[in-house]
Amino acid sequence: MFRDGDRLVVRGENSLVGGPVEVEADLVVLGTGLTAQKDYQTVARALNLSTDRYGFFIELHPKLGPVETSLSGIYLAGAVQGPKDIPESVAQGAAAGAEALALFGMGEVEVEPTVALVDERLCTGCRTCEGLCAYNAVSFSVESKTAWVNEALCQGCGTCAAACPTAAIQVRHYSPEQICAQIEGMLR
Repeated sequence: MFRDGDRLVVRGENSLVGGPVEVEADLVVLGTGLTAQKDYQTVARALNLSTDRYGFFIELHPKLGPVETSLSGIYLAGAVQGPKDIPESVAQGAAAGAEALALFGMGEVEVEPTVALVDERLCTGCRTCEGLCAYNAVSFSVESKTAWVNEALCQGCGTCAAACPTAAIQVRHYSPEQICAQIEGMLR
């Protein structure tokens, strides 16, 4: 950028044009673009986080949960959600820290009671459920040759139960008998 008399001229390189470019301007605002980190998909897959079309992570709710994600205990702050200025990033960092600190202050964390359960008598060890779990809560036990569910990770979505070919997995409080009873209760 330089002055040429009363003119302000910006000089730059443009790879599309193939050389230097000069533009006369009244006002110049310098700013850098921001893109998501190149390996964002690795993190998104590992933590099962949603991203927008630009690769930035999506919060649970813009107003009600601006630093929360769909997976409890994982919080977002700063430019991981998109371009932000310093005060907004600092405020989000403080909010995410407060959320995490609240978990530590509880001493114990309550998990939802609606988690998947494996009936080892019915499980054939086909491992269909293992690859379908979006939360990595279902694993295969080499010792018992059956699936098992980590209740701390399970979000009770029921994907594994729906896919189990032998109906060895059920979501607690959502057995077929309980669902039928709920339907009957609503129809009365």
